[in-house]
Order: sequence, then C-alpha cells, then structure tokens
Amino acid sequence: MEWSLAMSKYNPSRDSKPIYEAAALWRTRCLEDDGSIFSNILKLWNEQLLDKLNKRFVQNFDEGEGTFFDKLHIQISPGSPQCNKLMAEILWILMLFQSNISAQKKRENVLLVWSWSGDQLSEDHVLLSDAVLNGLGSAGTAYNTHRWREVSFLITELRDFKHRSEEERRAILSDDWSFAEWLSSRPDARNRQLPHILAHLLFPDSFERISSERDKRAILAAYEGIPEKDLRKWSTIKIDQALLEVRHRLESEHVGGIDFYEGEFANRWRASNRSWLLSWNPKIWGWADLARDRAQTQLGQVVTHEWKCASSAPSEGDKVFLVRTGVDPRGIVAFGSVARPPYEASHYNPEKAKAGETAQFIDVDFVEIRDASIDPIVFLDKIQNEASDQVWNPQSSGIEIKPNAARILSKLWNSLPPTKQDAAPVDNQAVQIEPLNLIIYGPPGTGKTYRLQQTYIPRYSDTDGNRFEFITFHQSYAYEDFVEGIRPEANNDGDVTYNVRPGVLRRICDRARNDPGHRYPLFIDEINRGNVAKIFGELITLVEGDKRLSFDSKGNKIKGLEVTLPYSGLLFGVPTNLDLIGTMNTADRSIALLDTALRRRFRFEELMPNPRLIEGQGSGIIPDDEGGEIDLRQLLEALNVRLTYLLNREHTLGHAYFTKVRNFTDLRSVLTKAIMPLLQEYFYDDWRQIRLVFADQSVTDPEYQLVRQTITRAGDLFPGADTTDFGERYHFEVTPETEVTPDAIRKIYEPR
Repeated sequence: MEWSLAMSKYNPSRDSKPIYEAAALWRTRCLEDDGSIFSNILKLWNEQLLDKLNKRFVQNFDEGEGTFFDKLHIQISPGSPQCNKLMAEILWILMLFQSNISAQKKRENVLLVWSWSGDQLSEDHVLLSDAVLNGLGSAGTAYNTHRWREVSFLITELRDFKHRSEEERRAILSDDWSFAEWLSSRPDARNRQLPHILAHLLFPDSFERISSERDKRAILAAYEGIPEKDLRKWSTIKIDQALLEVRHRLESEHVGGIDFYEGEFANRWRASNRSWLLSWNPKIWGWADLARDRAQTQLGQVVTHEWKCASSAPSEGDKVFLVRTGVDPRGIVAFGSVARPPYEASHYNPEKAKAGETAQFIDVDFVEIRDASIDPIVFLDKIQNEASDQVWNPQSSGIEIKPNAARILSKLWNSLPPTKQDAAPVDNQAVQIEPLNLIIYGPPGTGKTYRLQQTYIPRYSDTDGNRFEFITFHQSYAYEDFVEGIRPEANNDGDVTYNVRPGVLRRICDRARNDPGHRYPLFIDEINRGNVAKIFGELITLVEGDKRLSFDSKGNKIKGLEVTLPYSGLLFGVPTNLDLIGTMNTADRSIALLDTALRRRFRFEELMPNPRLIEGQGSGIIPDDEGGEIDLRQLLEALNVRLTYLLNREHTLGHAYFTKVRNFTDLRSVLTKAIMPLLQEYFYDDWRQIRLVFADQSVTDPEYQLVRQTITRAGDLFPGADTTDFGERYHFEVTPETEVTPDAIRKIYEPR
C-alpha cells in the first residue's frame, strides 16, 4: 500500500501509518480468518466464541452501578479463557481509532480484560505500542460513556458476518462500498459510530476520518449548500460518496493534504459567525436620518434598522456589511451584526404593503455607519480587486460573503482612517443628539461590563481626559450619594459642621452643562441592586428626553425642566448632553421586577449568551490532552438549554466564562471554581438538579460524572435495627478538579 499524504488518511497531527497497518492485519487475521490479533496460534474470532459473548454480554445487559469494566468482569469472567481474550481483542479494535483516550489507558484496558483469562499479555506487544494506540481522531464522549452499545453492535454484526458463507464474506470484504453497504444496513447502524470508524480503518482512501454522521452532514451542508433537513434523509452511503466528491474537488484546488478538522477547512463548516452583504441604493431609499445615525455610532451607540434580506440563513450575531450601490461613490459604508434573524413583515414599498404584500427582513445592529460623501469607505473597485471570487454588487440584498472574502473585507474595513466628528455648530451638535438612557442587561458572564469598557467608555475619553463617572449601586446606596446630601466635616479646631455635598449625578451634570459641545455619560453598574426609586427621587422625571435642559451658545436655557433640590435649594436639571448607561444582572433580579418608572424612561439592550464568541483554539474547539477535542460552544449551549428548562433564561451562563479558555486545564478550572459555585447558588445546593445540568444521571461510571452520587441505606448503618421508615440518604461529592475527565465534560453535550 502506498502511504501518500493525499486522501482521507492524511493526518497532520500524528503518524497514522502504524494504525492503518494494524487495522489491515486485523482484517486479515480476524475477518478473513478466525485467528487472533495478538497471537499467531489462537483461534478467537469464530462463530462459537461470538455466540458465547452474545449470550454473556449482549443478552445479559447490566444496568447496575459501577464502571464498565466492573460490570464486564461480572458478565464474562466466569466464561472460558478464550471468551475473555476475544473480548480484550474486541476492545482493542473498538478503541483503535479514537484519540480521546490515551494510549496508556487503552493498553491498561486490554491487558486487564486479557488477564481475566488467567494468562498475561505482554504490554510490550507491538500492537499495544503507543504508535499503534495513539488514535486517529476523536470518537466523541458517547463512544466511551456508551461503550457497551458499540461493543454489543460489533458482536452482533460480527456474528452475522461469521455465520455467512465464505463466498458472502469475500463479497462483503471485496471493496469499500460493499463493506459499507453491509455494515450500514444492519439494525441500529444509524445510531452507532462504529460503522463510520470501521469503514475508515479498513478503507481510508474512500471514507473520511470522521466518526460522526453529524459532522459529515455539517461538512456537506457547508461545502455543497445542501440543507440539513435534506441530508438527514440521505443514506450513510450517499453521504460518504458525496464527501468523497468534495474531497476530490478540494484536493484539485489546494496544495497539500485536506483535513476537515484543521484550519480553513474546519472553519468552513464548524459553527461560527457567517458574514452577509446587504445593499443600499440611495436612488430607492434616501436614508433621511443618515447624518443622525452616523453621529450616534460615532458616540458608540448602536443604531438598529430593519433591512431587506433575500436569504433565510442569517443567524443572530452574524456579521453584516452594507454596500452602497446605484450612485457614486460605491462601496462598503456600514458594519454591524444581525440582531434578529429573517422574518416576514409588510413590504417596504408602501403600495405593495397596502396591497397586503410582504417581504423578508432582518434587524441589523449597526455599530459603524459612514457617509460616503465625507468619510473614507472601502471602495467597490478596491474590494473587487482584492477578492474577485465574491459578488460585491448583488442583484438582491442579503447574500453570504465567502469566508476568505469576509476576512479580506474585515481587514480593509478595520484599516480605514477613523471618521471625523463634525465641529460643533453654534447650537452645539452634542446637545441636539437625543440623550441616551440605556440599561444593558442579561445573565452572568454575557459581557455587560465588557460592553461598557470596550464600546462606550472609549467614546467619551480623549486627550482632554475622561468625560465620565463610573459608580456601582448597592443596597445601602442612597439619594444623598447620588444627588446631594448633608455630610459632617471637622475643621482645624475640631468643630463639626454640616455641609451640603453634591452627589455623583449632580457633579457630572454640572460638568456636562459647562461643556455643551461634548457628551458626558454616567455609567451605573449593577443598577438593579439599589433601590432605584429612592436613589433617583424626584429626578427620575428629569432624565426623560423631553425634560432635558438645552442651552444656546450663550448659556441661556432654551427648554427643559428644573426642580429645587431639597438640601441646597438650588434649581437643578439634567442636561441633554448627559447619557445614563447602566448594567444589570438578571440572575439577581428579573427585568420585569424593575421599578416601573425606570423601565418607562430607559431603553433596554439585552445581552444573552452567545456561543459564537467563544474561540478556544479556533471555532470554539480546544484539545482535551488525550488526543481528542472539546467543543466549548456546544458545551455552553447544552448547559443553557437545561438551565432554561429547570429555571429560566435569566439564569443561564454567559459566554464570558469560556472566552479565555484555551486548554483543558483552563476548562476544568472554570467548571469547578466558577460555574459549579454559581449553580450551587442558582439551585440553593439542590445537587440533584445540578447533576441534571451536567447530565451526570445519564452515566453510571463515576469517571464520567462531575457530581458523584452515593446512596446510604439505613440497614447498612444500623444492622439488626428496624429501619423500615428510615429510607435512603443521598450523598453528593463534587469531582476534584484534577480528576475531571474529558469525557465527563463531553457527555454534557453528547448524551445518548
């Protein structure tokens, strides 16, 4: 066999040749013959022994407690030595592919089961070497946690194979598709990973190094544009044949090997933010508020617009670029993200809307809007030259930007010179912009404070210093801290006087009033932790946009409402160039419980968990230190689905818990030191609920649990006593951080 780097056996992370040679040897000795993989004289892979294992293992299912090997020992050790040796070899072929279990662990498992026969197998056997047992790819958590299902499937299918005539067996092994057709047609094959694994091990040039049909469908959906719902109707043979065509095409287009789990090939199909191109023709829509929207984004405010979109594929969080067409200058003029996925609404053409016609739209949160007549933009001819394989002047609004083209465009957009804020006119532009009363809310870890630090605070900072105040509300925070109050002060003689001291709101309002050409924000972190009605007092009315103070160039009041403060007696109002931006954690208090007056006067921006913001080492994936991978995005989604069901969406986990996770050590630390204590708080130490969140109840082996449960029976503690009414007691133990295994985490999002 020629071991080239081409085809599906290409593996950039390990030497796969010894593994494929071992698989070929297994085929010769154990499938074509009835021999043994570890012995030249034993006859293990025959009908009689497979029938015995079927009776002792497949037909003798053990649902009791204990590890897989504890129960396996009870099931098969009373059998013949040959049965134990055959089971050891079955486990060897079962684990040969997977890299999400170490070579040392595989070796220990095989040696253990072989030892039940009464003989010892040398750990130095060439087929137990690291080179053979290092694995080819991750088989996922379920392959370990439900190992018994795969073992049962293999025993059942091999019994069928060995019961067939020699001519039938030769026909099955004669070529790749005959073998796959036989294996995939067997009962329960669609629910097992072994058909994918064995097909690749024996015919690596035809079948991908992929053990999951889900991944295969995702690759075809990304590269061929076939809807997932259609792919689910395909046979596994059709899926594999289509994948082979994709590989042939990619190998003709790229130099070097193709690995669907690496680099650009992985980024193409794994869940990640896609980019979309919307179009705007000023001849059709004049965008009367362009100047105002542009100014809002210059201040770090998000401008949301409903926009026509022909595609139904955009998802919340996807990137959006807007191209100006129809009139010069043409090019990319705005950037943002999808705030609401595609929906039907009344047609944008008034006449068509009147006739009852609809159109498809998405909502876009624009974070940067440029005016092509005064601002630098990415000109159409520039991006067409840089990324010529992408359509940049589409006939309809809402086409996908190819990943490579999106990277090029992002680079060009980010390299544009910043826009210049127009000099404030006599009536002060800063005053004319509508004041922002905003509360950013969401569950813990969704990036609320980060949004303040990265988006808003920098907009109010310059070489003149910071134009903002930052405070945190708490239960004892009062009106006297916020607006004004009387504070005792001791003079040099030791006498105490009581003076009126301005609070943070009054101080920043004074600054804003004296500098009408700039905007001033007050950032209030944890706004829901304080008694808002008491803290704001009578000023809750003054923060409304139509009650704000505005002045002419001479400092004379044009409009606005003022009140007399209770301590100082001064007239006070809130200037229109003051912005109030707060954050609140919905796990502490639901937005529905906020003071009605506050809710009426603020707009709210929800930040929910967004798995797509988790990068790991690329596309949310991190290595598990055993040759496999963990998908942080799927992990967060699975945890939050369960939390939403058991509690509510306001008690989910934010993506920020995982954004700095780069390796398995980081992940174990986050789970045990950050997420576990938070869940204890969420569920008031109800460990049964916490186990449900981690799917610990789905496995019996403590090795795969994050919270271990043991049962104490009164009869065991008090022998001879009448314990009828005592019942059972459950005890729970959090798995120590260093003992948390990759499969204990993977099973959270890969349960069966």
